[in-house]
Amino acid sequence: MKIEYQLNENDFLIYQLYIASKSDRIKKKRQRNRIIIPILYLVLGIFLFWGNQILMPTLLVILGLLWFFFYPIWEKRRYVNHYKAFIQENYKLRLGRIVTLEFDNEYILAKDNGSESKVLATELVEMIELPTIILMKLGGGQSFILPKNEIPQLEELKANLRELAHYLKIKYEIEGEWEWK
Repeated sequence: MKIEYQLNENDFLIYQLYIASKSDRIKKKRQRNRIIIPILYLVLGIFLFWGNQILMPTLLVILGLLWFFFYPIWEKRRYVNHYKAFIQENYKLRLGRIVTLEFDNEYILAKDNGSESKVLATELVEMIELPTIILMKLGGGQSFILPKNEIPQLEELKANLRELAHYLKIKYEIEGEWEWK
């Protein structure tokens, strides 16, 4: 099957955020950042409360609770802004270019404005269907990003990818409810 499409900034952003959401290191870091500061505020507040102070411990407890509930909102936006800047810096030459992807059971041929690469289909480790993109993950940590809204024969493509995944004995995972949190 042969498809042509263009990638935009949002496609790369969804890819980066998805990878970050599945990284154990990033999940632990985000959880730690959400919990450690409120705990420090609470411990300090309790310590000051035993010192017969009322105003400071109350303020610290309130700050801890505010951090716990509002930090995730701020952090979510921080990651989005970080990855947008990263994409503008590192992928700006790939934005808006026409990509041609041709694949069968043996290889994947990718063409992108003068460059061409041929990848053995056995290099695929899994395929993931998200609400707006399909990821074809390769063993080296790279992926082909297929934007659903750019592919007119989407149902035929999904059927071919499922067949390829079955042939290669790899996962074809549908995460239709995934969103960056």
